[in-house]
Amino acid sequence: MTDKDPTGDVGEDPELYVVNFSDAAGAEEYRRRRERSRSIARGRYHDYLAAMFGLHSSDDPGALADAALDAVSLWLHVDSGEPCSCSCHPRLPESDFHDYGFGCSCTRTAQERRLAWDNWRNEATAFWQSPEGKRIRAAERAAEAELETWLATQPRVAVYSHGGLAPEQWRGIVDDHTFYFRERHDEWRIELDLRPNGRFARALVGTCADGQPRYETRELSEGEVIAQGTIDVNGYGTNPVGRVNFIVDTIRVHLARRACNLHVQDLSSIAVLLGCEVRWCPACGTRLSTY
Repeated sequence: MTDKDPTGDVGEDPELYVVNFSDAAGAEEYRRRRERSRSIARGRYHDYLAAMFGLHSSDDPGALADAALDAVSLWLHVDSGEPCSCSCHPRLPESDFHDYGFGCSCTRTAQERRLAWDNWRNEATAFWQSPEGKRIRAAERAAEAELETWLATQPRVAVYSHGGLAPEQWRGIVDDHTFYFRERHDEWRIELDLRPNGRFARALVGTCADGQPRYETRELSEGEVIAQGTIDVNGYGTNPVGRVNFIVDTIRVHLARRACNLHVQDLSSIAVLLGCEVRWCPACGTRLSTY
């Protein structure tokens, strides 16, 4: 992620980064381990399939194909007999993406890839011009206007960029502290006080005249992870205003607890008044006891 100077309360969409790890420390050792694992896996599955074919030798190629597919992709729990979904097993495609793998770009020439891209872009343009597309755009504009109105009432909050679905990302400032919020696969985290980390990535910034992507180099930054959880947490919000409220609230609770000195002092007098152990800080809510 990168930090940007704010040009207003609501900025542009998050940038898309392309990170090359091939020159990172330990990359060569990682490649060797990966190739070794692939070699071992191929040998193991070769022997496994050879044994399965020995059990299902027949003149029926369809039956042999079914036996091979079951042998590779169907793994059952020994107790329940239910299919195992662990990613350590080979698996068949679970969606029609790339025509179930038969239309993957690796099977296409450059001309075929360009034609497929043009078709996709034309279909996307047609959708956004359809009544459904216009309805979605109108809802997005209304949500963005609501967010801008809310931010106008928050002088110590600024949002540089936000958007996305996988992941959803927000960058901005709360009470002079830069923040980065990210949610993916229903799990989120918030980083605070971002600083350059010495790593760089290519940011996709546009398209050249010949259709090739255009990149610029960006230095990445990161901060302290102050909170993380799932989208099931109370107050997570279902629209941009709800989400930014959740982010700002979480950051301010963290800052208040970090600045609070009460719970590091002797609270015995408060315990006497309460008649029980002080388990939560009365000033900031920090949990003091697990019992």
